[in-house]
Amino acid sequence: MSDLNDVVQVVITDQTTAIATASFAVPLILATFTNFSERARTYLSITEVGADFSTTSNVYKMASQAFGQTSVIGAPPPSIVVGRRQVDTVTYTPTVADSTLYSVTLNGVLYSFTSGVGATATTIVTGLKAAIGSPTGITVTGTTTLILTTTVLGTAWSVTASVNLVGVNTATETWPNALLAVDAENDIWYCLTAETQVVAEQEALSDTIQAMDKIYGLSSPDVVAPTTGITDIGYKLNAKSAGRTFGVYSGTAATEFPEVAWIGSQLAVTPGANDWDFKRANGVTRSILSSTQITNLRNKSWNFYRRKGGVDVFQDGNMFDKSFIDTAIGKDWLRARLQEGIYFRIINSLKIPMTDSGLLIVENEIRAVLSLAESNGLIDAGWQVQTPPVLSIPANLRAQRAAGVFVIQARLQGSVRSVSIQFFLSV
Repeated sequence: MSDLNDVVQVVITDQTTAIATASFAVPLILATFTNFSERARTYLSITEVGADFSTTSNVYKMASQAFGQTSVIGAPPPSIVVGRRQVDTVTYTPTVADSTLYSVTLNGVLYSFTSGVGATATTIVTGLKAAIGSPTGITVTGTTTLILTTTVLGTAWSVTASVNLVGVNTATETWPNALLAVDAENDIWYCLTAETQVVAEQEALSDTIQAMDKIYGLSSPDVVAPTTGITDIGYKLNAKSAGRTFGVYSGTAATEFPEVAWIGSQLAVTPGANDWDFKRANGVTRSILSSTQITNLRNKSWNFYRRKGGVDVFQDGNMFDKSFIDTAIGKDWLRARLQEGIYFRIINSLKIPMTDSGLLIVENEIRAVLSLAESNGLIDAGWQVQTPPVLSIPANLRAQRAAGVFVIQARLQGSVRSVSIQFFLSV
């Protein structure tokens, strides 16, 4: 304790409190599984994903696409979030073999049984049931298959098994409910991807994401997509101008998840610095498309991966409302950074006075964000901020401590996707 306190009294007010800032670089992989009990986990590498999921699982395939884009133009994501859709029943069918170890890990506890000579599915399941017993909250049934069910539907649990037990998950939770449950536990992600390619389920996820400050990337191998048909997800989402969802048509989408490769190469790039059109990817098979098919796809706002000028690239970089993916991200970035900057100033100030000089503090935060947006290539130079004079704010708003309306005028920088040249040559 200083002996000068009675002479000089110093009070230090901490004005450096940090606030959470929205990330625009992290994708979410939403899938149906029981590999862990929590709703979401964050992974920094495919090696970490491989510790929890087999290489044949959709989660691993999608994560490989996200993390596997380091050699293409763009930037790989710093991390991914894997979200779990609730499963209440898992049915395991044994691959019958003599003198073989069968194991189930239930809520972190390992149970195993070794088959004898003349093994059958019944003897294997009976042996596993005896080994597992009656764990709390889990019903263990079955004769030729091992059936594990949560006694209270919706209960968080985890179960994995050896490769000689082939599992089938039974889920009753809707995909939108799964998405909302994951977001409630972990909302650091920005771009949703999901293993489902069922039209009704993709449409439900798109409707849900439309009300969030996030986006959704999907893919489909639907043969109707490159036709004039009206049953594919592209037609449905284009008809409702789904401005927060984009889709990739690919005949190999069911196994390659091309949208995740695209996301993996572009999402982590600073908003404003990239256009998603004409971008390459690793691990994606190009589509062979006729001019008519391309026209049909574009009429529904589908994107696709094909050879153009001898290079395999994604086209067109659009949402289902025909707006640009990079523009949607840029708008979300601007909104988030403006909110964060002003909120940071509010909570780190004793007060912002309702005076012209006080409103200038808010204006400076706005200018800081716009300057960064210009530096990132999101908006062009020449933007303007109009701050309301304090006495122009209606008295009833001032009484509510509402600072009126700040008007920003700015032009999106955009990008070049095509060039026209008129060449006049004479002798």
